[in-house]
Amino acid sequence: MKAEINAIERLLKAGKSKVQRNQIWEQICAENGVGQVIGREIHFTPLDKQRLREYVVAEYRLDPQFDSRAVGRMDMARQDASEKLSRDSVFGRLIVLATAGTASVRVSGESTKTSQGSVLSVRLECLDIDHLQSRNLVIIENGGLMPYWADLRLPEYWKDSVILYRGHRENARSVSEIARNQPAEKLAWFYDFDPAGQALALDQGRGCTLVPEKWRELGRHTPFNQPKTHRNQSTALKRLKDRATGELLAIAEHMESEELALMQEHMVLRHEPLTALLLMAGPQPSV
Repeated sequence: MKAEINAIERLLKAGKSKVQRNQIWEQICAENGVGQVIGREIHFTPLDKQRLREYVVAEYRLDPQFDSRAVGRMDMARQDASEKLSRDSVFGRLIVLATAGTASVRVSGESTKTSQGSVLSVRLECLDIDHLQSRNLVIIENGGLMPYWADLRLPEYWKDSVILYRGHRENARSVSEIARNQPAEKLAWFYDFDPAGQALALDQGRGCTLVPEKWRELGRHTPFNQPKTHRNQSTALKRLKDRATGELLAIAEHMESEELALMQEHMVLRHEPLTALLLMAGPQPSV
């Protein structure tokens, strides 16, 4: 395992928010546009740590917070007299999802939908993955949005979709597996509208990224814009510009000129209509 993964794994498992400055961490921060140098330390926000975890999952197909003890208490009870040795939270392995429009999921053989303001938490083995692959799937970065899924202004093609939280503990591994097996033309990602968020979307390599439909009208003085956050993402911006093409490249250049960084919560709060941009060639939905 690479030194970078080991370093990120130690940070996340220890629950720390700072590390001692060294060459490995300076390289990690430069590649991902995270961290703030304070003296001989590098400090991380919760969003920084979240993005480091997603970086490892995207690049190495490995969850840096997952290890052999990160199993559910029921599973641990089968192996050890003390089920509390498990590092899993009570709900940490459940898949969290909602159904928008006419979409539905099949759970334990029954068709299920969610009402506005509600979400569904499901054990992975109870979710009909084959059925899910026939539905549009939108994976969102921030779990805090899940109760407000009905407020997303999805593009027409994506109005009837299953909304899936990307996970933050043990369930992130399951969601990554679901995403890998989902048909690309039925897969979309909703990340923050900033360089780091769109670079992470591009890292997924397939499906679509959901961005504000009227992104050209967004500027540095847009309510809730965070120019300081943008300025801390210079490396992520370069990575995005180096790899993006077409409209996503134009977005990256617009972000740079306007110092744009809009969080998902603010886009939903502002009722921003979203549009879908393809992340790679292949079967193309009517986005």
